[in-house]
Amino acid sequence: GSGATCARWRACAIGRMLDSALHLTAGRFLAAIAVSCPHFVGLYLFREGAVDFKKGCFEMNNHTHPVCARMEFLTFFMPICCVLRIFFAPALWFNMAEHADFDSAFHSLPVLMWIVCWSVPFTLLNQIILMPGMRHMFSSWNTLTLWPETIRLNRPYHGLTSTRCHAANGGFYAELLWNLWIVFQGTDVQWRLGGITVPLVIFNAGMLAGGPLNFLIRSPKKDRWIAETYLVTGVLAVSSMLVLNHAWFGIRSTVDPHVHEGPLGPFGHWSVLLWNVLLLAQILVSRSAVTSAEELRPGPPWICGGADHKEFYFPRFWGLLYFCYGMVVSFNLWIMGNYLWMESTPLVAEA
Repeated sequence: GSGATCARWRACAIGRMLDSALHLTAGRFLAAIAVSCPHFVGLYLFREGAVDFKKGCFEMNNHTHPVCARMEFLTFFMPICCVLRIFFAPALWFNMAEHADFDSAFHSLPVLMWIVCWSVPFTLLNQIILMPGMRHMFSSWNTLTLWPETIRLNRPYHGLTSTRCHAANGGFYAELLWNLWIVFQGTDVQWRLGGITVPLVIFNAGMLAGGPLNFLIRSPKKDRWIAETYLVTGVLAVSSMLVLNHAWFGIRSTVDPHVHEGPLGPFGHWSVLLWNVLLLAQILVSRSAVTSAEELRPGPPWICGGADHKEFYFPRFWGLLYFCYGMVVSFNLWIMGNYLWMESTPLVAEA
């Protein structure tokens, strides 16, 4: 009767609440690594910033300040959470993207753990970023003027710290928006591939605005050509890659198994090869330019061609290069992951 029905309902509810299936397949796993790669670049830059912050605190005898301890904690905690999200993301995609079952998603332990592993480090990091001074992403004057008196630092540690913190924060937003893109596109693999646009735009826009453009508006007398080279190369490369991401003749064609029957699979398509060529060209041209600088180099003096506050714009020149290195890995894993995703071969047996 009704008692048996209630018992079955409770058993079903408990079973759903205890759903621990990771839904790992070869394709989803590679795609999850691809989504995390740009964030790992941001976390690497954050680690460098945390080291500089700690050094600056020791110089001013502020190393016991809670912010110093939190940044040191986050250098270990954020990468651990990022690795865990790689294993939890496939369950998020399985429930929300492939089956559009949001109710089951919020009864899935891996999905809930993904949310926790993203929101907790994001919140801890933003408690630092939203401090006066630190929150001013592109204004070195506001950062130096409004920096808290309780965390006194000498130059250049304000800039070396804040620029790297914002790079890590950009990684959080890129990963979140990329996952939302995957969920929104559902089972449409061709449009899902365009998700690579998210980190491409976020990091290029942030690094180019905070680095080369920030440098140029200070009217430097030397090394202007380096910033101009970065901007021209970045705009041309990114705009071309965006076309390849979303045009019908671009990388969307790589997930058609009838088109790619050769041994190279999706990597035999011209759009994938051209995408990699454009990215490598951006890396080689930009790196060649910045390594040929007269004054736009690491270390003091913290002024370049009359443009002060070098510690705020120079790290982003190299930050963009590190991001491009990460995108070489991310893009190719993303292509292969989506190509294999269609086969949906489990790596872990489902419960």
